[in-house]
Amino acid sequence: MKYLEQRFTVFVITSLKILFFLILIGSIGVSIGVFLKLPKSEFIKLLLINLLFMIVSLGIAYLVYKYLRRNKNYSKIIVIILSISFILRIIWILAVDTKPVSDFGLIYDSAKQFANGEYWVFKGTSYMARFPHLTMLTIYLGLFQKIFINPLLIIKLANIVLSTISIYLIYLIGTELYNDRVKGVWIALLASFFPAFIIYNSVVCSENLAIPFFLGSTYIFILIIKGKKNIAWFLYSGLLLSIGNLFRMVAFVFVIAYIIYLVVYWDKKKFAKSCSLILLSFFIPLYIANTVLLGFGITEYSLWKGREPFITSVLKGTNINAIGMWNEEDSKIPAMYNYDYGAVETATKGIIKDRLTTTPLYKLIAFYIVKFIAQWSFGDFSAVNWATGETGVLGTVAALSTFVFLFSQLLFVMVVLCTYKGLFIYKKYTENKIINLFYIIFCGYVLLYLITEQQQRYGYIISWVFVLLGFTNTVNRNQARVIISEVKPVP
Repeated sequence: MKYLEQRFTVFVITSLKILFFLILIGSIGVSIGVFLKLPKSEFIKLLLINLLFMIVSLGIAYLVYKYLRRNKNYSKIIVIILSISFILRIIWILAVDTKPVSDFGLIYDSAKQFANGEYWVFKGTSYMARFPHLTMLTIYLGLFQKIFINPLLIIKLANIVLSTISIYLIYLIGTELYNDRVKGVWIALLASFFPAFIIYNSVVCSENLAIPFFLGSTYIFILIIKGKKNIAWFLYSGLLLSIGNLFRMVAFVFVIAYIIYLVVYWDKKKFAKSCSLILLSFFIPLYIANTVLLGFGITEYSLWKGREPFITSVLKGTNINAIGMWNEEDSKIPAMYNYDYGAVETATKGIIKDRLTTTPLYKLIAFYIVKFIAQWSFGDFSAVNWATGETGVLGTVAALSTFVFLFSQLLFVMVVLCTYKGLFIYKKYTENKIINLFYIIFCGYVLLYLITEQQQRYGYIISWVFVLLGFTNTVNRNQARVIISEVKPVP
């Protein structure tokens, strides 16, 4: 390995060994904590139900294994898996009548106003004007409300279609990542059962729209890196990323990760052109969409700069008492200064500086460790809470939400454990360098949510990385060895 490659890879892997150890401990702790809160009778019931569900899941996995041993028709098996995925999601949205609540309730109501031609919801000091990055989601939901009699059901069905497409894209990425279609099938099967991917289909969140575009962008990026597409395809990768970013504006982490990967692992002669193509195709659509919305008088502020400064999110992220989550104390700041952008920004910076400079170092370190664990240790990424409103036990019968949450935790613990073990396979990430792309992306989101406000839901946008990395400890050297340094990029 070249010096920069070697030092950078060692730094990232060493950091991830610490981070995934904390996630593993945290996720196990959350699982134990939930079980301890249950009455003994409910504990036994839930344990038996979870074991039964695990047995059923393993039974399906065994059938897939037997099929793959006898028949190498990957197209047929992936169609079967996608069909199972689709049916599971249909069952969920029909079984759980999820209504938009909290922030999503505000967005859904604003979408109704937009559907009626009332653009004031994007102006002044309204919720959408303060957080204009939610504009495209609001317009999307508004169009459904304008066209359909039962828009919420149709939105959920659209989510299922997008989720099923995401499973297929995860299959394609997994196949290319490990250079192994069998592993691609197993990854798709895991993704089809991964609870967050099922549960969030009943929630009107922007991640459902953004994830397929992020996955599509990543898949194209990998094809270029492996020399299967020429570098002009970076335009398509950047474009898909930009579209996804319009719905969930955290795609800049991908842009930075792409550039870092190209700097460290890519052909230096192609670096400047490659980065230019990505940046142009990412920012131009964003600028065009923003210009159109402003030009037609729909919005008052740019999509990336609303009435409330972005730094207020950083302010919430430094609140030790709230573990860096949303809190009423910090949320009152903009109103206290009458939403004066400059005054709010100045006051917020002062509070942040005071918190970081007056808090003892040991307390700050402990705070950020706890904040990190709180962000990444919930295997459902808070999906159960958003879909059902609770995770407790109802009466004498264990609630569906509790069962689903515990199953999510048990599955997540296993996935994290496999990922953690994979970090100790040296040849895995030195010979198959594409795996490092996913490590870099994950590290980017870790840093983002350490700096800004954290919520378990925020991790959902990148939760598919866990599914892909869960197979790093099972790399077959004869099948999965992809020595990128020996692959010549297509001109």
